[in-house]
Amino acid sequence: MAVSRLRLAFRIGFAALGIFVGLSAAVCWIHVFKSYDTGAFGGVSGLTATVALIVHILYARDQWQASYGWLRGLMLSGCFVQLAGACGFVTYLVLGITNHQALKPDSYYLTCVWCFLTWKWGFLLFFYSRMYRREFDPTYQRMMEPGDVKV
Repeated sequence: MAVSRLRLAFRIGFAALGIFVGLSAAVCWIHVFKSYDTGAFGGVSGLTATVALIVHILYARDQWQASYGWLRGLMLSGCFVQLAGACGFVTYLVLGITNHQALKPDSYYLTCVWCFLTWKWGFLLFFYSRMYRREFDPTYQRMMEPGDVKV
């Protein structure tokens, strides 16, 4: 099932926006607010959006047909980024609640937001890598052929 050009353009634009927002948040929170944990999760979110953008661009250029095996590693890295985002989300939420913090630029709650965004980009990297791998995997394509089904 091929993806329409409009959807692919939307995905590429969304990933480019994620890169810009994630990396600018990393620079802002590290240099201005001196909140290194928030900046780190913003940077990881931006880097994961960069990998997602590369996945979409390679799909648009039809370059995954020759090396679709790389998508399996990207799926695994997406799972690890999701795990890091979920663990960070729970950790910083609990720290913010137990320390009774207010919503300030250096609070745990904003780090919690960036952990969620990191989880989101990890999920999208996993999801799109899986979708594109299924499209180019010859084993999966043989399973989907209707001529093999006998009723």
